[in-house]
Amino acid sequence: MNLSRIFRANLFLYTLSYLIGVSVAVFVVLALIYASLTYRFFGEMNALIGAETRMLNERYAAGGEAAVSEEIARRIQEPRLPRLFYLLVDAQGRKIGGNLAHWPERLGQREEWAGVRHSLRGWIDSAEDVDFVGSSTQFAGGERLLVARHYQDISEYLRLTLTVLTQTMLTTIVLGSVGAVVQVLITERRLRQVNRSITDILGGELSRRIPVTGGHPDDDYTRLIVNFNHMLDRIAQLMEGLKQLSDNIAHDLRTPLTRLRNNLASLELDERGETREQVAGLIEESDALLATFNALLRIAQIESGNKRLAFAATDLATILRDVCEFYEPLAADKDQQVRLDLPAVCAGSFDRDLLFQAFANLLDNAIKYAPPGAHIDVRLTEEAQQHCVAVCDDGPGIPQAEREKVFQRFYRVEGSRSLHPGNGLGLSLVQAVINLHGGSVTLGDNSPGLRVSVILPRLPAA
Repeated sequence: MNLSRIFRANLFLYTLSYLIGVSVAVFVVLALIYASLTYRFFGEMNALIGAETRMLNERYAAGGEAAVSEEIARRIQEPRLPRLFYLLVDAQGRKIGGNLAHWPERLGQREEWAGVRHSLRGWIDSAEDVDFVGSSTQFAGGERLLVARHYQDISEYLRLTLTVLTQTMLTTIVLGSVGAVVQVLITERRLRQVNRSITDILGGELSRRIPVTGGHPDDDYTRLIVNFNHMLDRIAQLMEGLKQLSDNIAHDLRTPLTRLRNNLASLELDERGETREQVAGLIEESDALLATFNALLRIAQIESGNKRLAFAATDLATILRDVCEFYEPLAADKDQQVRLDLPAVCAGSFDRDLLFQAFANLLDNAIKYAPPGAHIDVRLTEEAQQHCVAVCDDGPGIPQAEREKVFQRFYRVEGSRSLHPGNGLGLSLVQAVINLHGGSVTLGDNSPGLRVSVILPRLPAA
């Protein structure tokens, strides 16, 4: 499992962005819930303290200090009443009644609400200082009254609520992240299957189709694959029709051309002088036409993929030596020097005849287009996963804008048609052969001249 690739996947990033947005929304909602609960609890507590203070004010108005002290003592002992804390002091601050020991230092003399800390021994099982909120008031006789309630239980409840809300948000984030990773894995597996099928199709398995597995038959992904396969079927039908048409034309024309060529050859034996030269020219033209049709049929046969059956253990270095040896006399006629830089052995699984023809075309082009006295270099290097072959010359080269076009059938660089014979199929055949081997061929600048680079994958010898 490649985690870095998962985290870089667009689907994961989209899901993560959505998850972050949802998490922010959930956080805002949970914060509002927490604030609402806090406001409600403290509001109810303040309302209770306010009602208690008003009731004791009424007692003072009716019976004075004694009535308030008596009511406080009764309310402290009454278990059914809400648990509150009271402190009644005289004008000098001496305690008259209540269950608080002394007047809190932070609480002023005027009537006010305040939050203070005090030891609540006896009401709870701890003598630690506990936060509480209270309201103080001063009677007409100078006595002061404090009514308070601790909020330790409320704080615990709110703390528990905050913990639950936080865990809920974290659970949402974790489950969302896990869901995003799972979704990315599922989608990546399906896309990897699609890419593998497309790679096989590009490699020559034109009958290969993308398998429709997993998912609902009506989901977008399945419909996309089905439509893509239908498109491939339609393209295959059109290509097959075009291929059949070109093959039929080549076959149908090759027979009369062969007959014409043979008849001209017979006629040449009976003619003399100028007529004989004309017949020889017609034979040469017939040979060129036959070579063109043979090259077209050869390319069609290679691109069909059937030639892979001829792959066998072969020494690539030996193939290149044989090609150079075969073309050495032609290069010598132009005072050209073919220089080899090859390892002793370079074994692999290849179609020897096809590679011989491909490299022969490259060397033939180099000799044909390079000027007399030129140097032509043929190099073979081995890397970890591939063989690299380079055929370099110091001829006129090919303009960069046309280096892709020259692989098209019948395409020739402007200016070379009248100078050099050919049909524009040589590099097309080279590309078909190299593609059959799973490799690539590119053209580059040799400064001066042309550099043809062929990359072949290192396949174990069969």
